[in-house]
Amino acid sequence: MLCSACSARRDWLLINRGRHVWIVCRCGHQWLEPEIRRADFDALVGAPDWTHHDSVQEGLVALGFDGAFAGLYLG
Repeated sequence: MLCSACSARRDWLLINRGRHVWIVCRCGHQWLEPEIRRADFDALVGAPDWTHHDSVQEGLVALGFDGAFAGLYLG
C-alpha cells in the first residue's frame, strides 16, 4: 500500500471514527481504508491509555500528521 499523494509506504496514522478506519500520511493526505475494519483496529491497538483531542484536526497537528513533516520518515 502506498500513499497516492507522495508514495510513502509507512509512518501513517490510523484513526477510527465510528465503524470506519482512516489512514493519514505525514504529507497530510488521508483516505478511508475499507480493508481495515473497526474490530481489526481495536484488536491491533489494544492500548488502555488513549490520548483524546478536541478535534481530529487538533490531533493531526499535535502528532505531526498535518503535512508539516511531508517527505520525512520518523523512525
